[in-house]
Amino acid sequence: MKRRIYWIISCALLLMFNVVLLAERTDEVVAENVDSNIGGSASYSYQSSFIDLLENDGLPIQDMALLDITDNSVKALSELLVDDSVLFVCRVSQFQCQDCAGYALEKAIELIEKDSTGMKLLVAGEYEYRSLKIFVDEHPNVKGYAVYQVPIIDLPIENRTYPYYFTLSKDMVAHDVFVPEADSPVRTEIYWNYISRKWR
Repeated sequence: MKRRIYWIISCALLLMFNVVLLAERTDEVVAENVDSNIGGSASYSYQSSFIDLLENDGLPIQDMALLDITDNSVKALSELLVDDSVLFVCRVSQFQCQDCAGYALEKAIELIEKDSTGMKLLVAGEYEYRSLKIFVDEHPNVKGYAVYQVPIIDLPIENRTYPYYFTLSKDMVAHDVFVPEADSPVRTEIYWNYISRKWR
């Protein structure tokens, strides 16, 4: 009787061990397939993007005063959202890696020029005034676009140290929150294809 119980327990343990190994191997295959189709550490990037979206999407943005660095005029954020206009906001900050901020800015310009969506690009810089001017001067492609000195935006993603994008319409609610990464341009293209269809 004891021998039979030991045999049943051994079989059960062996079966559980094989199930665990199979589950781990399945996860590896899925991760490999995602990575090979999209590039880089895609599975981690997608998970991170999903969390950013859950934490920030649908949150209201408070109206605030924006300083236009081209003519030093002050505008309310709500003034930029007339009719059915949609802003594609590129949020950069002096507290971020400046190469990352530069990439996010250049990529935002490339995306907005690539497709006639009707969205307007708004560069929202959390910089000291002179530092923001220097940053913009380092990126001549930004000329012709609205660049504003913007205080802290009331979104949880502000507490992280990387640039991000979001869309904003007259409902003053943040949508489509996304962090562009230089080592994953394909992911940014997928994001853009989605939001450009959404807001067309």
